[in-house]
Amino acid sequence: MGRLMDAKKETKRQSLLSSAYDLFLEHGAAKTSVGDITERAGVAKGTFYLYFHDKESLLEALCFQISYDLMLRAHKAMQAQPGLTEFWQKAVYIVDYIIGYFCREKVVLQLLKRNFSWPLIEREFAREDDPLFSAVWQDAQSCPALAGQSRDEVLRMMFALFEMCGSTCYSSIILGRPAGIGQMKPVLFRIIRRCLDGEPDAFGPEYPEA
Repeated sequence: MGRLMDAKKETKRQSLLSSAYDLFLEHGAAKTSVGDITERAGVAKGTFYLYFHDKESLLEALCFQISYDLMLRAHKAMQAQPGLTEFWQKAVYIVDYIIGYFCREKVVLQLLKRNFSWPLIEREFAREDDPLFSAVWQDAQSCPALAGQSRDEVLRMMFALFEMCGSTCYSSIILGRPAGIGQMKPVLFRIIRRCLDGEPDAFGPEYPEA
């Protein structure tokens, strides 16, 4: 019975998140009310507050879910590329995948703003039993630049890289600052390689500009 109740609660929570996602993309978060969300989800307004403190807490949960799902898809796509042997190459591929997604889904990036960053996924990704964390941690063990570093040191490095990626995507794709994403991608790739490989060159012909 307990598992059934937990499943029903999770279904309602996901319904609220899904309804909010659709409404936020259609009208923007600022113009969407809690009442709009519960009406779309088909639940009583009081039900909303059983799962979320307010609209901002729902938005944070939604940003976390979007970020984590995107990271998961990017990592899965990277694993399907047999030619990526170095850790920095894998990191560049994942970042390139994320950039491509945001270029296609600008409305999602506008919703996230600069919130595609490590703090939003840390609560799951930093858990040792999380499958995504386990896979990335295993890859990180082969990286010379990370050799001998502790788990927390690796997490801090990854935080900085993904924070940079999220902020650059929003500034470049949405605001066009300081340049378009085609000009910023080589900069990102160069920084990633220098951090993880120490090489002065950033990327080869396999990572063309957009």
